[in-house]
Amino acid sequence: MSATEQLAQAVPERATAHHCPPDRRKYVLIVAILASAMGFIDGSVVAVAIPQMRASLDASFTQAQWIANSYILTLAALIMIGGAAGDRFGMRRTFGFGVAAFTVFSLFCALAWSANSLIGFRAFQGAGAAIMIPGSMALIALNFPKEERGRALGIWVAGSSVTTALGPLVGGVLLTYGGPEAWRWIFAFNLPVGLLVLALLFQKVPPSRLRDRSQSIDYVGAVLLAATLATFAVGLSYLGETEEIRFGLALIMVGLALCVVTVLWEHRVQDPMINPALFRSAAFSGANALTFLVWAGFSAIIFFLPMVLIVAWNLPPTYAGGLFLPFSALIAVISPLAGRLADRFGVRILLTIGPAIVAVSYLVLAWAVAEQNYWYGVLSAIIVMGVGIGLCASPVSVAAVSAVSDDDAGTASGTNNMFARMSNLFAIAGLGAGVAYAYGLIVRGSSLPTEIQALMIEAGFGERLTGALYQVSTVELHAVAMNHAMIALCLVTAALSVFGGLIGWFTQPSHQRLTS
Repeated sequence: MSATEQLAQAVPERATAHHCPPDRRKYVLIVAILASAMGFIDGSVVAVAIPQMRASLDASFTQAQWIANSYILTLAALIMIGGAAGDRFGMRRTFGFGVAAFTVFSLFCALAWSANSLIGFRAFQGAGAAIMIPGSMALIALNFPKEERGRALGIWVAGSSVTTALGPLVGGVLLTYGGPEAWRWIFAFNLPVGLLVLALLFQKVPPSRLRDRSQSIDYVGAVLLAATLATFAVGLSYLGETEEIRFGLALIMVGLALCVVTVLWEHRVQDPMINPALFRSAAFSGANALTFLVWAGFSAIIFFLPMVLIVAWNLPPTYAGGLFLPFSALIAVISPLAGRLADRFGVRILLTIGPAIVAVSYLVLAWAVAEQNYWYGVLSAIIVMGVGIGLCASPVSVAAVSAVSDDDAGTASGTNNMFARMSNLFAIAGLGAGVAYAYGLIVRGSSLPTEIQALMIEAGFGERLTGALYQVSTVELHAVAMNHAMIALCLVTAALSVFGGLIGWFTQPSHQRLTS
C-alpha cells in the first residue's frame, strides 16, 4: 500500500456502501479540486498582493500581517470542528455551507473599504475554509470505494497542486497590469468558482449518509483554541514594536494561561476536539513538532519574500507569483515518490533529509538576497526548497497517522493538519516581529536624521515609500534594511528546519514500514 493510499484510508468508513454512481465520481473530484484550490490559492496569492493592498488601504505592517493571520487564525482553530460537523450534519450539506461562506466573504473582501474591514472579512473567510478544506478529502472518501480511493486522492493532490501553482502566477500578472485596485479581483474571482462548485455539488453529488449523532462537537474547545491562538499571535506581533513590547509580553502570558485552560478542558470533555492521549506517542508528538517548525519557516519565507522582491527590488508581481510554479510542480512530482520511499525505507530518514535540504535552500536564499540575484539565486533556492518540502510533506502525515491506532487515524491526520495551519499563524506574527525588529535596527543605524528614521520605521518592512519619504537616500536605505531583515529571517528559518530534522531523527522509529 502506498503512502497516498494510507492517507486516503485514514478517513474511516462512514457508510457500508458507496452510493455515488461511478459516472458521477468525476464530478466529486472536480468539486474537491476546485474547492481545495480556492482555499490554497487564497493564502499564496494574498502574499503576492500584500504590497498593493497596503498601498490601496493605507495598511500598516501589523495590519498587513493580520490580513493574512485573521484568515489563518479561524482556519486553524476551526478546521477540526469542520471535519466533525461534516460527520454529524452530513458531509455534502456541511461542505456546501463552507463553500458558500467562503465565497460570500470572498466577495466582501473584494469590496473592503479599509484594512480593518478586510481583516474582519478574512476571518470569516477562514471560518468557511475550515469547513470547506477538510470536506474536500472527506467527499472523496465517502464517494469512492477503498480500492479506488488512493488513485482518486492522488488525482486530487495533483489537481490541487496544479491549480495552486497557477493561481499566484495569474494573480501576479493581474497585479502587474490591472492597476492599483487589481488585488480586489483576486477575491472576486472566487465568486464564479464557488458558484460552479455549489452547482456541481448539489446537482451531481448525492447527499451523504449521517453518522451516529451521539458524538458531541467540542465547540468550547474550538473557542478556547481560537482565543489562545489569537492572544499569542497578537502578543507576538507587538514584540516587533519597541513601545509595545511589555504589552506583547503580557498578552503572551495570557496566551500561556489560556493554553493551560485549553489542555485541561480537552482532558475533561468526553469528545475532545484534540485527543490529548495521542500525544503520549513520541512519534506522533515528534511528527507534529516537526510539522510546526518546518512549516513555520516555510510560511514565513513565502509571506515575506514577495514583499522584498516587489518593494525592495522593484520587480513586477509576476516575478513573485512565478516562484510558486516550480515549487508547486516539484511538490506534485516529489510527494508521491516520497510516499513510496516511506513505504520502503520508513519515514525517519526522509524526515531528517527533507528538513536538511529545506535548511540549505534558506541559506541559498540568504546569499541570493545579499547579492540581489533573482534568476540564479532566488529561483534556485525555491527549487531546492520544493525538493525538501516535497520529501517530507507526505512522510510527516504518514508518520502522524502510523503512530496511532487505525481508529484514531482520522483524528491524527486532522491534528497534524491543524499544527501546519497553526505554524503559519505563529510564523507571520512571531517571525514577523523579528523581521520588523531587524528592519528597525538597520534604519536606526543609518546616518539619516532621527525624524526620518522614525517615519521609515513607522512605515515598516514592505511599505512602499511615498511623499516626503520618497527620496533616493530613504529608498536605498529601505531596500537595504528589507534585504538585511530577510537575510536574518532566512538564517532563523534554516535553524528551525535543522531542529525539525533532528526531531524527526530522534522521535521516529528507525524503520517504519506501512502495512497493507
